[in-house]
Amino acid sequence: MKASIRQKLLIFSLIVLAGNGVLGYAVYQSNQKLQDAELLVHHTELIIYQSGNVLSIAKDVEAASRGFVITNDSSFLKPLYPEKKAAFSNIGKLRQLTIDNPAQQQRIDSLDFYMHKLLDFSFNTVELRATQGLTRATALVAAKQGKVYSDHIRQITNAIQQEENRLLKIRRQVDVNSSRSLKMISRVVFVSMVSFTVLLLILIGQYLRQNEEKEKRTAELAIANEERSKMVNELMLRNIDLEQFAYIISHNLRTPVANIIGASSALDDPDLSTDDKEILIGGIRVSVMRLDDVVRDLNHILQVKGDINETKETIIFSDLVDNIKLSIQHLIDKYEVDIKYDFSKANEFFTLKPYLYSIFYNLISNSVKYRRPDVPCTIEIKSSLVKKNMHIIFSDNGIGIDLKKNGGDIFGLYKRFHSNIEGKGMGLFMVKTQVETLGGKITVKSAENKGTEFKIEFEV
Repeated sequence: MKASIRQKLLIFSLIVLAGNGVLGYAVYQSNQKLQDAELLVHHTELIIYQSGNVLSIAKDVEAASRGFVITNDSSFLKPLYPEKKAAFSNIGKLRQLTIDNPAQQQRIDSLDFYMHKLLDFSFNTVELRATQGLTRATALVAAKQGKVYSDHIRQITNAIQQEENRLLKIRRQVDVNSSRSLKMISRVVFVSMVSFTVLLLILIGQYLRQNEEKEKRTAELAIANEERSKMVNELMLRNIDLEQFAYIISHNLRTPVANIIGASSALDDPDLSTDDKEILIGGIRVSVMRLDDVVRDLNHILQVKGDINETKETIIFSDLVDNIKLSIQHLIDKYEVDIKYDFSKANEFFTLKPYLYSIFYNLISNSVKYRRPDVPCTIEIKSSLVKKNMHIIFSDNGIGIDLKKNGGDIFGLYKRFHSNIEGKGMGLFMVKTQVETLGGKITVKSAENKGTEFKIEFEV
């Protein structure tokens, strides 16, 4: 059975993956050896450096004691005590660094012994010079006992450094070999990767040519699905609108019509008194007015949905809010309303001005209407651009809404949550309708007696 291009591509990809895994492991091992060799080289160089420090300290100690003996100047003694501490600190570091080398450990034990001897001799010389004078101290120095200790320290440090230099030569050679090995493996990896990549691209090219028509069909199907999704969304919105209209017809039209029919039928009663007729006629008048209100609301909603083809223009948010503040100045003065805005991040938007004005006006006037009587009314408006989306946030410190109880109805038609405040329940419904007509969405956060925040998002 002949393998398809897809099967060949899969098999070859697995081979490439396995080969790359083997080569990658080889590179890792070679690189690890190189790192280990470099660490050993650094370790050896550090031992040589520390042993050089010990020898330098021995010379400084000897020079300090001799300088004091000759001059009786105590300034020569200042480095003596710090050098003593530094000497044994360096010897301790050497002991730790060579802990895996018994021969070096023996040398360091000898170095520690002679350093103690040299320091004891130097301090004795200093004490003799200070207490018994130059002659006695000079005689002690002339015995050359300190030189003997210094020579031993020099010989031991030289032996330590010779051993480390021998090891350093070996380790540097290992370092060079590891570096060469890494370069060789890197070349092999590069050549192999290039070869594998070329072969893989050839197979991919064959696979892409074989599937070109399939991809075209997939793209066409995706476009068709996208159009179908748009149609479904539009149908869902239309269904929501139909539900709203059905609600209006069943609740807000039917009730006044039923009242009119009932009152009209009652007027046919020949025994009806004049006062009763006037009451029935008054009821008919009220029902007709309510019916007219509902028809006007329906007309207003249909007008909003039908005016989307109006000319768009660039709207300046700060100017828009200033104009609204002027139009409700009497309310601002009466209720001491403080309206703040921050449009520093985004101050303009290209859209339908009447709609945007209506959105701003309704949200601001709602904040004034549903203010808390015990605190000054504060309204804050700010805008920003987030991932090419325009965000506009309205927040206030009003009486708020219990979203757990009423969250599902907050943008519903004729939905009211505060019966003690006049209103029809049209404002937020119209805001949501106008926002969605402009291609945006609106969300709300609120809590009773803690204020409300509306967030509007438009695509820019």
